[in-house]
This record gives sequence, C-alpha cells and structure tokens, in this order.
Amino acid sequence: MRWRAVMQGAFVAAASVTYAAASYVCARSAHPTLLGAGLAYAPLLLGGVWMAWKSLHRIRALAVVVLAALVLWFARDVLLQHYRWGYLVQNIGPMTLLALLFGSSLRRGRVALITQFALLAHDGHISARTSRYTRGLTWAWTVFFAVMALVSTALFLVAAPAVWSLFADVLVAPLVAIMFVGEYAVRVLVLPAHERTGPLQAVAAFMRYRRRGSATAVPLQPAIGSQTR
Repeated sequence: MRWRAVMQGAFVAAASVTYAAASYVCARSAHPTLLGAGLAYAPLLLGGVWMAWKSLHRIRALAVVVLAALVLWFARDVLLQHYRWGYLVQNIGPMTLLALLFGSSLRRGRVALITQFALLAHDGHISARTSRYTRGLTWAWTVFFAVMALVSTALFLVAAPAVWSLFADVLVAPLVAIMFVGEYAVRVLVLPAHERTGPLQAVAAFMRYRRRGSATAVPLQPAIGSQTR
C-alpha cells in the first residue's frame, strides 16, 4: 500500500510537471494551436464535470456543464484564437476560490479556517495563543491567494504572453511552497512545540475537515484556552 501511494504520488507529480511545461510552451506561443486550445479548455470541462458530480444537484449541474461544452464547441473558432483566456481562468480560478474560502471563514461569528484545522489536529482543544496565530495565518493565506490572482490578471492584461506564462506556469508553485516553508518557520518561532502541528498533522487535519464537510460543526469557544500552561 505504501509503495502504491508513492507511485501514485510520483505519477501525479510527473503529470503535473508535464502539463505545466506544455501549458507554458502553448500559452507563450504567438500562433494558436489545437493542442494549446485543448490544454486550455479540457481541464476546465473536466473540473466542471467533477464539481457537478459532487454537487447535491447533480443532474442540473451536469446539464450546465453539457451546455457549457456545447457553447465552447459552437464558439470554437473564436475560442481557438483566444484560448489564452482559458489558461487565465485555470490560473486565477483556484486562487480566487481559495481566497474566498479562507476569507469567508473570517467573518464575524465564524471560526477561521486554519483555526478549524488546529482544533481538529488537537482534538478540539487549543490555546488562546494558537487561536490568535491561526486566525492571523488565515488572513495571511487569504491575502496571499488574492494577491496572486491579481498579479496574474495584471500580467495577463499588460505583459507579454511569455512573461505571464512564466509567472502562471513556472513561478506559482514555488511561491506557494515558499509561503508554506516561511509560515512553518514562523510557527516554530511563535508557538511552543506542544501547541503547533507538523506538516503531516496538518494534512491529516485537512483530510478530517473534508470528511466532516461542515465548518460550523467545529466547537470553538469551549476549546480556546484549554492548552494554556
């Protein structure tokens, strides 16, 4: 099972790198190609199918995806000439959704998203210090994703295609990794060992969060301050 997981992870990593490299070449090309259009729009349709399948209103959502596919087909001549817009949507779409996901949890009466992860990682009990830190970290990720989406859009509109493609297809992943590493370094300095989570614990907490499916189910108030020493 462990080797299977490693092989699956290696395959996903290799496929991601290959797709990013192909997208980089196609997005910076001055001449439209069928391969470039396929790489631009196919992931959007596949993502739409996956989201529709997971939706509570599956039939209606799938119907919307089919309608979108028909629109793409009938507008294929125009879309072929402007397929770089598909790459832009691929790039800023996830970052915009993540900014909204993190940001919406910061509203009054809500539990900050990373605070929820911390509660799940520590069995529902965290200190007030950890609560403040995780709320601030939720703000940091919200701003990070929003800035990344804005920078990508600005470069797409005003810079050369090669410059935007370099940012979107090459630099985004390293910047996210730098954000992760930098945040963990700050966490080590700010929080004592018994209050912070490691990378594996964070991934496990995220998976538990996904299985729960509801952010509001995490009890915040009774848990805050229970680990202060």
